[in-house]
Amino acid sequence: MSDAPRRISPLARALFLLRFLPLYAAMALADWLAPKLPRRWPQPRRERKTAQGISVIVPERGTPGTLAITLDALAAACAKIDEPVQILIVVNGANPVAYTDLRQRHVDFEWEFHEKPLGYDGAIAAGLAKARHPWTYLLNSDMRLAADALAELLPYRQPQVFAVTSQIFFEDASRRREETGWSDFHPHHDKPIVYERTPESGTLARGNLYPGGGSSLCRTAQLRRYVADAHEYHPFYWEDADFGLRAWNEGWEVLFCPTSHCWHGHRGTVNRFYEQDEIERVIARNAQWFDMRHAWTQVSPIEHIRRIAARTPEHWREFAGGARAWRTFRVRLRAGRTRAMGLRYDRITLDNYYGAQPNSATRPRVLLVTPFALFPPAHGGARRIAELVTRLAGKVDFILLSDERSLYSLASEPWLKLVRATHLIEGRGDRPTDVPLTLAERMQRHAWPEMRRKLEQMIALYDPNVVQVEFMELALLADRRKGRARWLLALHDVYLAGDRSSGDAAQITALQRFDAISACSNEDIALLPNANAHLIGNGAIDRRPGAVASPQTPPRLLFMGPFRYTQNREGILAFLDQAWPALKRQFPNLRLTILGGAESKAIAEGDARLTQDGVDLVSAFVDPTPYLAECTVSINPQYDIRGSSIKLIESLLARRVCVSTAAGARGFAREGLQGLVTADDVAGMAAPISALLADAGHRHYIENADDAKLDTHTWDAVAQQQFTLYQQLQGNRQA
Repeated sequence: MSDAPRRISPLARALFLLRFLPLYAAMALADWLAPKLPRRWPQPRRERKTAQGISVIVPERGTPGTLAITLDALAAACAKIDEPVQILIVVNGANPVAYTDLRQRHVDFEWEFHEKPLGYDGAIAAGLAKARHPWTYLLNSDMRLAADALAELLPYRQPQVFAVTSQIFFEDASRRREETGWSDFHPHHDKPIVYERTPESGTLARGNLYPGGGSSLCRTAQLRRYVADAHEYHPFYWEDADFGLRAWNEGWEVLFCPTSHCWHGHRGTVNRFYEQDEIERVIARNAQWFDMRHAWTQVSPIEHIRRIAARTPEHWREFAGGARAWRTFRVRLRAGRTRAMGLRYDRITLDNYYGAQPNSATRPRVLLVTPFALFPPAHGGARRIAELVTRLAGKVDFILLSDERSLYSLASEPWLKLVRATHLIEGRGDRPTDVPLTLAERMQRHAWPEMRRKLEQMIALYDPNVVQVEFMELALLADRRKGRARWLLALHDVYLAGDRSSGDAAQITALQRFDAISACSNEDIALLPNANAHLIGNGAIDRRPGAVASPQTPPRLLFMGPFRYTQNREGILAFLDQAWPALKRQFPNLRLTILGGAESKAIAEGDARLTQDGVDLVSAFVDPTPYLAECTVSINPQYDIRGSSIKLIESLLARRVCVSTAAGARGFAREGLQGLVTADDVAGMAAPISALLADAGHRHYIENADDAKLDTHTWDAVAQQQFTLYQQLQGNRQA
């Protein structure tokens, strides 16, 4: 039957409009009401402890040969799971006799037979009625699971997750991969268009627009509710897209797990039982239902009614009825409210990453918020966070919200694996031509509207115990804090002058909105007005075991100072001007290695000091371990710093003497460390460096003189201090 536009009489048009007035009113009322209701992110009630056990539902119609392969693979996958598994095969519209051998082979499986075809939604609903476990895997009868496919999904059963989808491959490897399990959409003004992305390299789970109906693990209770509300999509197609959008709009997450593999035979059950014209008609109808329920395109409610009118009258009944109108109103209203809050559907698959972390109801949940990219760590602040996260990931649930999305890549994955969930944003407006901003200007720019909106969403989504804001640049985020979390400001530098100036007053106002503050040096702690201030100093990897004495020939200096930090760039350039020439004259074969980070390359192209004889500039993120082993002495020509210098303690814990300016020794100068040699200024560093290069015996002695004092400065020791603070804040929230 054709759905081509047709002329209808005025009376028929009036009767038609009356019939569909409830549907039109449902859409129009939802659109009118959504922006007027209070704006708050949805926060469904979620259990903190993951209940054990999964059910598997296999809808089947007339393919016992294919089903045999599916069930054998499923049995092997279930054997890898150390918890209860229930397998339900829902055979519908097929002769039970054809399944006699299979039932005998899989006697532990539960078989249901329905004489009439149920459609996809009906078969799933029948299985869900018998499902006993809190999570249900939907498995097509022509899908072959890898042996570890189910086991790979289990760590992602988090309190905020609705569904996790396996990665799909075709049995015919030569086919183009239009089906992968990683779902997304193309924006279009007139019709919904969904597709499946080709997975990138890497093993992290990613955000997923919706869970594929034939290879996804879903929350049973939520899935029951969504299936019960999906009658409009009977008998097939678009219902899984509806499930996914409803989940996102209600405050859940949907994930794609690339390490859970399955293979699709792609035999096309629908094509065997329906004519192609009917399949296309149902797909078009269901796409319109999806659009009407979620206001997905720019098509207006009245235009949707016009499009229904263009169908032949025998199809009008599929859009009529008060129940359909009521379901449309509820779903569309929720979608409109979430859209008004600013949920970015177009960023779901691009900006969300998930590590396979086991769930725990007792571990502190810490939401880390940073204005700067962290991984791979390209500056001292990022190195500090990376080291602490690495050591605490086994007993703290970290969630990361980070700006500077474009600086993350596949190289970030080793650290992101340690984080339960990562959400990335970008676009605060930085430009390479910007003049240096004041602290007040940086604070305003970094706490930009998208950062605030995303933080509010993540607090509702993850319900953290602690919101840990990194760097003073984000301190203004606490002026509109929400949720039950305790707020911790982790200061890498304290900028207070201590003179009660207007600049200090504005900072103090921001600082006092936090429940606790941590700083990296006692000098910084002394500047803070907050009673609940904690010293969490900088540390380093303990490279002392196995370290050998510093080499004498050829002599080599090492500066570990990414140019992204202004004090590093200006400090080493001052050293090259004021100390290097004299040292080079005294030690002609002396070399200086500078670990300047990616930003140093462009600067070196315009500054001959960085390319002169004896200077080796490394313009990339590198592991400093081999450079520390090769150097004779490390240097720290810094001035006007706050916090403390990681490079300094990193050198001492590798048994290398560090020569620093007095200002650069902030945080460590009062500890009596013999391996830390200070000079009043950059020019004054030349003399102690010269003496150390000339006297290997003395240098080797002081390289080993500070072991007892250095034990408290390893990252392991610092991480324990950080964990103790988390426990204190977590206890305060629970109290």
